[in-house]
Amino acid sequence: MEHEYALSLIALLKGIVYNHQKEVWDNLLRYEPDVKKYFLPVRLELFLDKSEGYAFLRQKESSEDEELLPRLTEKRQLNFLTSLLCVVLRKFLLEHDAQCGSVRSIISEQEIVSRTMVYLPTTHDEAKQQEKIITTINKVLEIGFLRKMEDQEKNYEIHRIIKGFVNADIVDETLRKFQRYAEEKKVTD
Repeated sequence: MEHEYALSLIALLKGIVYNHQKEVWDNLLRYEPDVKKYFLPVRLELFLDKSEGYAFLRQKESSEDEELLPRLTEKRQLNFLTSLLCVVLRKFLLEHDAQCGSVRSIISEQEIVSRTMVYLPTTHDEAKQQEKIITTINKVLEIGFLRKMEDQEKNYEIHRIIKGFVNADIVDETLRKFQRYAEEKKVTD
């Protein structure tokens, strides 16, 4: 049997679907209930944010009375700096939305570095610390929370999908924890 929503199924199994993927996005919106029903037996849940324009699959946690199923993908634990950078980017997105509300949120590499360094212990080698942050920016690019702009400046667009992974309610508290950590560590090499 041919499914009218096979396009959506395949795209979701490959990763994140964005609204700029016009054909897939329209198909997903049209067959949303069918897509949800299709993935239900394997405990995959469709996360669809129509207002922000993205969708992805996430695995539902098994309850105690349910049989454990293998994970579709491995959970990746982010290292300290990657976690910090994601929270800093989420904070920037919150501020951006509160100030201007435009859909695209652009941030420069230098601003990412400056905002991140506030939450790191003071160091004698700032250049080395900045290089670590820039390397981490590339990791966040691979995750899909950032997109490098094609301009002469080193600017990045923050993908709104970060909202689905970094909850706005924990941003300020998490940043305070990072700040306390930095103050306790004081000076590093």
